Amino acid sequence: MPPPSAETAEAGPPESNEASGSEIVDVWSRTQPKYRVRAVILLAINFLLFCGLCTFAHWLHFARAFDFAPESYYHPFKFWDAAAPNLNDFILAPINVVDVPLHAGVLGLVLAVIIAVPIVVAILYRFVYALPFLAAVLVFAHMPWMAITLLGSCILAAVRPFRMKFRYGSALLGLMPVLAYLYLATRGTPELLANYGSPIQKMLLVAPWVIAILGAAVMAGIVLLLARLVRYRPGAVAPVLAVMFAVPVVLFHVGVGRDELAYRMLESEYGPRSKCFAPVLKSRETQDAIWSLIYKAIGGSSGPGQLRSELLGLWSLRPEKFREIKRTVSRKFLASFLDDRARAVQACEQFIADHPHSRYIPNVLYMLGRILDTRLDEARLADVEPARELYTGFPHAAAEETWLTLYRRYPDSPFAVEAALRLGQLRLRAGKVDEALKCLRFAMRPRPAQNRPAAPQAGGLARLLLTPAAPESTLDFQPEPYQQEACQLAELIEANRDDPRYGDTPLVELARLDPRRAQYRAQLLALAQKFSGARLYDNLIVRWSAAQPDLNTRIADLEGCVRTFPHGDALPEALYRLAEIETQALAAQDEPMLRRGVQRLREIVRRFPDTCWAELARRRLTVLQPGRGETEAAS
Repeated sequence: MPPPSAETAEAGPPESNEASGSEIVDVWSRTQPKYRVRAVILLAINFLLFCGLCTFAHWLHFARAFDFAPESYYHPFKFWDAAAPNLNDFILAPINVVDVPLHAGVLGLVLAVIIAVPIVVAILYRFVYALPFLAAVLVFAHMPWMAITLLGSCILAAVRPFRMKFRYGSALLGLMPVLAYLYLATRGTPELLANYGSPIQKMLLVAPWVIAILGAAVMAGIVLLLARLVRYRPGAVAPVLAVMFAVPVVLFHVGVGRDELAYRMLESEYGPRSKCFAPVLKSRETQDAIWSLIYKAIGGSSGPGQLRSELLGLWSLRPEKFREIKRTVSRKFLASFLDDRARAVQACEQFIADHPHSRYIPNVLYMLGRILDTRLDEARLADVEPARELYTGFPHAAAEETWLTLYRRYPDSPFAVEAALRLGQLRLRAGKVDEALKCLRFAMRPRPAQNRPAAPQAGGLARLLLTPAAPESTLDFQPEPYQQEACQLAELIEANRDDPRYGDTPLVELARLDPRRAQYRAQLLALAQKFSGARLYDNLIVRWSAAQPDLNTRIADLEGCVRTFPHGDALPEALYRLAEIETQALAAQDEPMLRRGVQRLREIVRRFPDTCWAELARRRLTVLQPGRGETEAAS
């Protein structure tokens, strides 16, 4: 009797192939009803689990499980567009594998399963049954080119004439298109690697792709080996696939955490570097939006090419009308900003409620405090070249509770420096001078460097790779400017408090003035007139002079302050403000002025060595004259 053909072996006889002695080549070779029903049910379960894993992959990148908008599929499909997302985006945002090394393993294993499962299904269940898995990669993972690549992989692994009797060889052959895809989809990797200096950082950037290929090969090998050992019984193959799905999900939740993803999304949307709260937006698009609002307000109808010249002409010819238009534009931008701020506050509070024990709570409190402090500089919107500009230096009373929580609960966080400064400003504004000084002195105290250790003492490389970066590292927070600001305010309070005539009232009223308001100089002058005999008088006049918008007038006023107040505590500030102008704004045009500025800096260091202005002068001298500046700073 001749042996059965390959077609007969694949299709299987009417009875059980095992009982008849026919070759069992895949799951469907067992034709008994119990095997067929079991195969269908378990394959359906594996498919649902695979859909869940693809949804998980999409959630890791966008922090949302589902998005069926056409753009979400079309945008990643446009490989010819340099702005289209590629796999580098997957490892850098929202969670950067350099900051959270374990996440490289999570991503690598997710991709390994996404790659291995359709290939294994095509081999064990035949090609047609892999198509729903490829559709899941497209629909739920939003990876159209990965789905197309895996289609080619499944054809190479399971369709004649490419398939082999050596099933693992077929699986390895199916990985070849994936290798090509990973190479093309990580375009820009050399430039990316150049931005990261250490070998460990570079290793982490390529680790997900290495883990994906090696993991897919190992997973496929294990499944195919077990399938052969149990002679392709579906009850033994399907659970192994289910375990493959679970590993990256469990690893993420145990080793990385949902709070990591939630925080990264929060930071990218509402952090200091986000578009929503960027300090200054001077782009052409922003200015065009402002001009368009103005143009719409006056009922203009000409094209965009004529927009600016016409408006500039109208601006000067009809100022009375434009005053109202400026107020209208300002109100629109203010309303938009307040909406953004309200959403950001709600998002931060939601994170704190959802993840009360997260290591990112100090970060979120810091972001929330800054968001509540953020104000819109309305004067910049009224300029001839308007722009949206935000500032945070004048704390808002609504932020006091947030700063207080950060200050009390997380005193070792670097963000506690700014929290203490803002509390000191708010306490002074409320007339609580002693409490203000206590907060300011806390902000001024030396703090240890907040850096990730280069090499842990125990555990070696493995421990280093499992140690995430410090939580505050991505915010680029530098405490020194806030310590310097706290020092300036503390010195001002100590030199001018308990005035014999006015008590602490001049200090309190000065603390209530916002330097970014248009009326700031007038308010300073009014205070100087009100407290003409106070200790703070010279400080008020120096600040009034330093706020003069015209540069030449500012220089003349500050020089007048130096002559008028030769012994007051405001003298070092006046000298430093003059030196700033002489060494920065005018130094390139006037060499004698630069020398004069350097002499002023040396005078500050010599006459007022223990003040914060002397410290600033030393730093400035170090920049201007590195050799001599460092010597003077050391002395």
